[in-house]
Amino acid sequence: MRVKSELPILKSQPIRISSSWKVDYNTFVELDPKTLNEKWINFTEDLLQMSYIRDNIIWDIGWYPEANPLGEYGLELIKNLDWSNPIESYSTKHKVALLAKLEYLLWAVGQGYYN
Repeated sequence: MRVKSELPILKSQPIRISSSWKVDYNTFVELDPKTLNEKWINFTEDLLQMSYIRDNIIWDIGWYPEANPLGEYGLELIKNLDWSNPIESYSTKHKVALLAKLEYLLWAVGQGYYN
């Protein structure tokens, strides 16, 4: 007898980005922690990282502490690989607020505010 096992399909979180950004890794999916009862394994410290092609800028998104329902999203904007001194840090439990901050930072970096 053969057992058919299907993995749930999780869609990537849609994000509006310009062509000047390179995705380094992306495991950021359309799960909202406010409505989640399980699947906390998807909330890791390495959700999304992107590099700005024109300058030495990286932004990084994760969930801290990893896989913990009491955690929150963390976003850091890093310049010149100086992870000890991020030029922007932001944390929130709310995905909508995180996406709004992310889109603002994408725009601000593109406008040269962090050069």
